[in-house]
Amino acid sequence: MGARMNKEKIILDKITEWLKEEVIDNQDIVDAYNNGDNAITTSGDDDILYGRYECSKGLLNQIDKWGQE
Repeated sequence: MGARMNKEKIILDKITEWLKEEVIDNQDIVDAYNNGDNAITTSGDDDILYGRYECSKGLLNQIDKWGQE
């Protein structure tokens, strides 16, 4: 049982790190969007990247909440 819990913690830590990177990588797009600035990407993916930021931020908050239960 201990090895399984250790593996699950490693996976959760990797997921958490990936989510944090999504938040950091997309912060400039979120800031521009919230300030009403022009699009950052030339591909028109700003809305998608904004959604990825929101999803990642929400999941990080939920993981933190579950960790405190």
